Amino acid sequence: MKNVCFFLSSKSVGIDVSKELSLLAEFFSYKGYGLVYGGGNRGNMGFISNEFSNEGAKVSGYTLQLFHKQGFTPDYIDHLEVAEKFSVRKQLMIDNSDIFIIFPGGLGTLDELIDIVNLDGLDILGKNIYLFNKDNFWTEIINWIEKALKMEYIPMAPPNFYVSTSITEMIEQIESNEKL
Repeated sequence: MKNVCFFLSSKSVGIDVSKELSLLAEFFSYKGYGLVYGGGNRGNMGFISNEFSNEGAKVSGYTLQLFHKQGFTPDYIDHLEVAEKFSVRKQLMIDNSDIFIIFPGGLGTLDELIDIVNLDGLDILGKNIYLFNKDNFWTEIINWIEKALKMEYIPMAPPNFYVSTSITEMIEQIESNEKL
């Protein structure tokens, strides 16, 4: 089974992405993908895991001991791993995923985005990354990457990095790049 990793907020604030998350959960579940995510039961993180679970897909959560002790892990997770450090948790998510979807989020999501784009730019990752830039949320980061490329701080453009502003556009990118 292939897995899609969602990096997104543990809060439901700012931009409403519930419709888009529902559509992607249905799309990936229908294609036989399981979910890899941060293991939380709150916000968009909890929403996407619930949507995948309701679609009958396997849900794999990778959380921190701190959050697990506080009861922030849903009971419907099929596979749960608890890590002591953020870096270990993130690496487990990367290792157990075939593709990555990034939605608007905070510092944790930004950290995950920068890490996988860096790995992709170094030609280490070898997996596709799809960034959902709804309402231009990520535009400043995209502009910074382009500027750093132009100034040669980043040696090469990440070859597997795709940006979309709608779920229709993202699904078209996925269908043309993935063996579904």
